[in-house]
Amino acid sequence: MSGNGRLSQSEYAELVGRVQASVAEHVPPGSSVLVVSKGDAALVELPGLAAAHFPQDSGGGYAGHHPHDSATATAQLEDLRRRGAEYLVLPASSRWWLDFYGEFAGHLASHGEVVADLPDACLIYGLGRSAQPTAGVPLTERPRATIAQVREYLEGLIEDEAKLVVLEADGGVAEALVPLRATGLRAAELASGDPLRSLRRSARAGAEYLVVPRAADEWLRAHDGVAAEIEGACRKIADQRHLCRVYKLSELGDEEQMGEEA
Repeated sequence: MSGNGRLSQSEYAELVGRVQASVAEHVPPGSSVLVVSKGDAALVELPGLAAAHFPQDSGGGYAGHHPHDSATATAQLEDLRRRGAEYLVLPASSRWWLDFYGEFAGHLASHGEVVADLPDACLIYGLGRSAQPTAGVPLTERPRATIAQVREYLEGLIEDEAKLVVLEADGGVAEALVPLRATGLRAAELASGDPLRSLRRSARAGAEYLVVPRAADEWLRAHDGVAAEIEGACRKIADQRHLCRVYKLSELGDEEQMGEEA
C-alpha cells in the first residue's frame, strides 16, 4: 500500500480478483448483483451473474459520483431492489461507506442480510427484509420477495397490456398482480394432465408470457417432470432468483395451432 493509504495498482488488481472470487463463492448463479464499483468495469465482470454498478445513472451505467447522502443512496437501492436487485457488494476499498453513510448502513442492517463479511475482499448483503430470528437459532431461510416486488419487476420487463398466465401453487398471486393482466394457472392442473397442453391452451387464449413466482419453486421441485417440460418447450426470457422466472408463450401457441384438440 502506498504511503497515502491508497492501494497500489497491483494491490487493487488483487483486491478485484478477491472480490470476484468471493462473489462467485457466495452468490448463486443467475442472481442480480449491485457493486459499489466507483465505475470500475472489472468489478462488475462477474460471469453467470447479472451485475451492475451502484450507484448508477438512468441507463444502468455508473452514476459518475458517490451518492450525495444516505437518503439518496437508500432511495436508489430500494428502487433497484424493487426492480429485481438481489445482492449488494461492498468491496473492502469502499467500506468507508458504512461510516460516511451511517443511515444507509442502518438501512442495510435492518432490511438486508449479511451473506459474507470478508475483510480483505468485500461485504455482501442479500437485499430483502430478513425475518427476526429466534434467540439462539440461526436464520437459514432466505428472504422472500413480496408481490409488489414481483409486480414492479414485471412492469419493467414486459410491454404494456401484455397478457400473463401465472403458475400458482396456492392461488391468489395473479389477482395480487393487478393492474397487470394476469390469469392464474393452478399447479394441480399441470400435474393432472399434459402440462404443455394447458400452456398451449393459455397461449391460444391470448397469454403471451408464463410467470413462475419463486413461491412455486417448492412445488416444481416435487414435480420435476413438469419443470423439465416447461424448460424444454418454453423460451425463458428472464430469471431473477428471488422474484420469478418468465417464459415466452407465443411460439408455443403457434406450434400447437395445427391440430391439438381444443
